[in-house]
Amino acid sequence: MLSVQIASNIVKEVNSVIPLKINIMNEKGIIIASSDPLRIGSFHEGALRIIENQIDEIAVHYDGEFNGALQGINYPLKLQGYIIGVLGITGKYEEIVNSALIIKRMTELILENTYSVEQKQLQENVCNRYLSEWLNGEAKNITTDFVKRGKALGFDITIPRRILVCSFYIPNNSQNLQTMQVIEQAEKYLKKSVSDLDALNLYYKAGSTLVCAVTAISDSNAETLAKELKKQVEEKFPVYLAIGIDSKVDNFEFAQTALIRAQKANKACMRTHKRDIRFYDDLNMEVFTDEISELSKQEFIHRIFKGFSNEEIRHSMILLETLYDLEGSINKASERLFIHKNTLQNKLKRIAERTGYDPRSIRHSSLFYIAIYFYRDIYDSMQYL
Repeated sequence: MLSVQIASNIVKEVNSVIPLKINIMNEKGIIIASSDPLRIGSFHEGALRIIENQIDEIAVHYDGEFNGALQGINYPLKLQGYIIGVLGITGKYEEIVNSALIIKRMTELILENTYSVEQKQLQENVCNRYLSEWLNGEAKNITTDFVKRGKALGFDITIPRRILVCSFYIPNNSQNLQTMQVIEQAEKYLKKSVSDLDALNLYYKAGSTLVCAVTAISDSNAETLAKELKKQVEEKFPVYLAIGIDSKVDNFEFAQTALIRAQKANKACMRTHKRDIRFYDDLNMEVFTDEISELSKQEFIHRIFKGFSNEEIRHSMILLETLYDLEGSINKASERLFIHKNTLQNKLKRIAERTGYDPRSIRHSSLFYIAIYFYRDIYDSMQYL
């Protein structure tokens, strides 16, 4: 059925090229879009006759010849062989007939394009739902019938694959409309790139990530692929691409396990942005910390930094994270933090005195490392930390 929005867009688009008065009527003969807003909602008898009698053209020779109709020409709007509405062009027949035929063709082309886009989106939504069921479902639900349903949609989930979870981000940039549009364009480009590499590659949108199920490759080839995709996207768009890669599972029935692993690897990338391509097998604490609640993480942080204000915790995290990133080097850390090394040592000494744990001690450093990790993990959602 012809929607008001589509009809209105057609009127606007056609009038931008040909300034004649046009109307679009729905399957009940009601004008749903018009160059003359006052006519919207009124009944057009000529349009209804075209629909009911499958007529190719009705000319109205004078105003009122048909109820609600003005002088002009009316044509059926066909899509896939069916009349879905009627196009009316107001004016004297001999003056508008040539332009009217052009307008009719323009309108049908717009309808065909709109229909094609909607069908493509519908197909993508159906595929998304199926792939989501496969990658998020339990092995017991991946039956023979489920596999057949996938083949009917055009893909075979039994083919061995690796899972890559991809995220786009722009550092220090708020999520405004322009940013979202750039990310959407980059995502569309990535989908095409993945499909062009191998027609058997699959992908689906999962929240803010794009999940790609690529034909089975070794770890080294998976890393090469991830680097190439990242390079292509970042050369073409002002965004960064983070990719988490799974570890191999036994077969397609356990794809959910592969997805969970790739998601954890992706989350590790997005946590600090220090490494934008990570394998699940390379993770350490990231493997289990998702199972710890944010409340527990928050409690651990405040136990270690008991008596610290939120701002003091933040400064301590920056200082300690820098120190540990530089393998405990006071000289390098002080340079990175733009402070004198004696000042850094005094700050570390003060942390040790207040917490009871020495950041420079091998035994105690693990506690601070966990606290830093937890802090980074919940930083975005816990604004007061």
